Amino acid sequence: MTSDTEASGRDCAAKEGKGDVSRVSRLLRIVHLIRENPHQSLADLTSALGIGRSQFYKDKNDLMQVGFCFEYRAATGFQITEDRLTPLIDLSISDRFVLMFALEQLSSTGDGTLAAMAMDAGRKLAGGLPSPFKEKLLECFDTHVTGCFGARQDILSRLRDALLTSERVRILYTRAETWDKCWRLIDPRHIYIRQKALYLYARTLDEVPPQWKVFRLSRIEEIQGTGLHITWPPNEDDGFRERMKNAFDAFIGMDPRPITIRFTGQASHYVREKMWHSSQKLEDDGNGGLLFTVTVAEPEEVVRWSRQFGDEATVVSMPSDEEAR
Repeated sequence: MTSDTEASGRDCAAKEGKGDVSRVSRLLRIVHLIRENPHQSLADLTSALGIGRSQFYKDKNDLMQVGFCFEYRAATGFQITEDRLTPLIDLSISDRFVLMFALEQLSSTGDGTLAAMAMDAGRKLAGGLPSPFKEKLLECFDTHVTGCFGARQDILSRLRDALLTSERVRILYTRAETWDKCWRLIDPRHIYIRQKALYLYARTLDEVPPQWKVFRLSRIEEIQGTGLHITWPPNEDDGFRERMKNAFDAFIGMDPRPITIRFTGQASHYVREKMWHSSQKLEDDGNGGLLFTVTVAEPEEVVRWSRQFGDEATVVSMPSDEEAR
């Protein structure tokens, strides 16, 4: 059983944690407001912050400890006398959101290795800040940028290094079919992104002959180096780009097969508005419906996608089991 003292201690710790976040946010806002309008009055500033003068001077002292010093005179307003936070704090909230959106757009190109390098750069941007600014910004970055891809930062960085040095590695991986864990010996080749999830395209060495496989990064729990490095043939991507072209969602492959879906009602108008796949063909069915045909590596992904339209989507034709084999 949990004692009242232990419960009270946890409550206090939780309040203190929330207080730290609130205090850091307030300190950052003070810096922003003084930069934005140095000629405002002290009363206007404390009113905007929702704090009293006593708390303001405590915050002023905290900022001085991390290298942001300023003076206030009623006649002239605020004057910044020292600013060691300039390299990062000078970025407005809007600037930071733009950078985050830029990372997301960069990732949408499908180049996961480039995205991994950009994420490392984003974390380094906060590295030169003093505490508690550094920790707060890294927490936000991991939550809103790195975390949205469903992969651990340490796994992503380690794989990026293996790709850059062509290192053979072992990964502890959870298989989707059985959901058990096993070690796989692989040569990483590409990291790519589909539908906000990161995948690894790699050659497996624990099969005879070696096979090209796709691994989802969120299922990789551990990576071990082998010290061995691979020399890949120049200007050769092992068919990866061609396989990517055949993907409708996450599944890539060299043997695309056609599937046709009939859309009716509102769904037919919605499907016409967008290019869903480079191979798509649209055809009126003569009864007010739309025949949507794509040739992709995994037709079942098209079926799953079409289910969002309910009764307005019907499978007309798809490869048989024999064709799939």
